[in-house]
Amino acid sequence: MRLYPHLKLCLARLGQVVRCQARLVLTLVCLLAFSLPLLACDAFRTEEIQEVARYGSGGRNLALRLVEAYPFRAPGSPEEAETADFIVQELQSYGYQPEVQKFSYTSPEGQTRQSQNIVVNIPGRGFQKSEQAMEEAFTGSRYNQVPANLQDLYVLAGAHYDTAYSRSEAQAYDQKATEAQVDENGNPINTGPQLPPMLGADGLDDNAAAVASLLTLAVQLKVQAAGSPVRLVFFGAGHDDYAGAKAYAQSLSPEDQQNIKAMVNLERIYAGDKVYAHAGQNSVMGGEQKNYALRYPLYLCTDVYYNNLLLTNNGFALFTNQAGCRKDLPGVGSCIYREWTETKGNHTPFDNMGVPVVFFESADYNLENCEVPVKESNDPSFSATGGMIAGTPYDSSKLLLQYFVPEGQIKRADFFGKGNSQPEEESTTTKESLSYVELTDALEIRINNLAFIMSELASSAPLGWQVKR
Repeated sequence: MRLYPHLKLCLARLGQVVRCQARLVLTLVCLLAFSLPLLACDAFRTEEIQEVARYGSGGRNLALRLVEAYPFRAPGSPEEAETADFIVQELQSYGYQPEVQKFSYTSPEGQTRQSQNIVVNIPGRGFQKSEQAMEEAFTGSRYNQVPANLQDLYVLAGAHYDTAYSRSEAQAYDQKATEAQVDENGNPINTGPQLPPMLGADGLDDNAAAVASLLTLAVQLKVQAAGSPVRLVFFGAGHDDYAGAKAYAQSLSPEDQQNIKAMVNLERIYAGDKVYAHAGQNSVMGGEQKNYALRYPLYLCTDVYYNNLLLTNNGFALFTNQAGCRKDLPGVGSCIYREWTETKGNHTPFDNMGVPVVFFESADYNLENCEVPVKESNDPSFSATGGMIAGTPYDSSKLLLQYFVPEGQIKRADFFGKGNSQPEEESTTTKESLSYVELTDALEIRINNLAFIMSELASSAPLGWQVKR
């Protein structure tokens, strides 16, 4: 009888142990059941992310076809008009019906010239409310404000297709350069680094790569439309003080202006050290302040970049200007130089209209101070032109393709050398063992990833909303 209380106590403790073990097992089972879907989703998401913006070499090849056929497409020239026909035919081959907007303008030299913009309107799928997203949204937050014209908002994406020089101007440039290399007696003058001939330039950087990115976007929007409509505009006469962009901006009705979700401009996206995304100058409010609404499309683009791991998966890096020094902006005063640029372009007329702007370019804004001019490249190879490539003899597909070889190849340091400037072989590494980034050059990577970012920008929606299925 004395053992009974002890036996009862032992049985009670044993029961506690069993219950504890049961709870532990149940907890582990629940955790496993909860984790497996997450792991599966994460694995699927990783695989999906790795394939984004892998559009192939179509855009790259298109840019090279354009510069080979029309290397000197100066504003108002016959070759510029032929380039416009080339773009129209490409768009038609994709199933679009582009509109050609002809316009006349006065050049900076006082000449009356004729040019044309090419416009194509691509419908969007629209947006619908998402109950799940509504539950996650922050009530009353500024991020959750839904514009009344949400379904009518469209992304206006543009790039100019002309070059800085005509063929005759390139010939005159080369003749002048040749004469500067000898004195009056015909003796050679040591003038430092010798530039390649301007007749070899074809505007791959300025601005065929950007045109190819827009055309790549047009192809992809045929595969799957974005949420918002997208309007592509290929501007003529960009080198004549943005005449095409001005003409198009002036042709927009007040309703059209109001419905622009963002104006995206691509210029010189290929040859600079880094690709930057800028907001418009209209977003600068002075001091440390900024207009958040006018910079919101910029932040959407950077979100697309980070959320899709474009650097990790595709070798594409996107930067914003973080110089952080002070600038005096006319009409604003002293302000922080961050997330915008002083560089003007085809986005400027829309910037002046108060439209949200995203301006993509390649350059280097890692400035020691704000008095240092922005360069496209800090590579000493381009020192003869102050680090600039666009509008110089270096803007040559022959030279740039040798310079920007895929990561899996060895870049020749003497690519400007005489007769021996071809990239070396791929060493002992086999192509099968190289990654996508190692096999793909910067021209293809930049064209495709910028097209992807623009497409995702057009599909962005307020919290609580999603693209219609």
